[in-house]
Amino acid sequence: MVEMLGRYSNQWHPDQLRRVIERVEVTSPHRPAKTSQPPRIRRLDRRLSATTVAELAAAYEAGISTPELCKRYGLSKGGILKLLREAGVEMRRQGLTEEQTALAIQLYEAGHSYGAVAVRLNKAKSSVRAAILLAQGGGT
Repeated sequence: MVEMLGRYSNQWHPDQLRRVIERVEVTSPHRPAKTSQPPRIRRLDRRLSATTVAELAAAYEAGISTPELCKRYGLSKGGILKLLREAGVEMRRQGLTEEQTALAIQLYEAGHSYGAVAVRLNKAKSSVRAAILLAQGGGT
């Protein structure tokens, strides 16, 4: 047993150990140096003031589209919708008009995907799918 431990244990010679220590001391630390810039605040409720959120909610209630709010405030659509939900704003559901639904059905039956039809109509894929299924007597 002792013979086995001696054979398989790591034994460092003083020269080897000294070389390893020198290499460790010479290499740079793995962590980057701290910068003087403050960390970015990622949480929306901390990044935007209550006044800004109230302005955003008022703009949405006044009819401004979510893509326009995204551009105006520099946020993602998901971020905008989250802030609006948290502010208790009732969401608008902007379905397709009768003309858009008729065109969507025509394009879909011609072989276009829901996604392609949605891009053509500048609507969400889920809205296009729901409108087509509803018009064809199905459901969502």
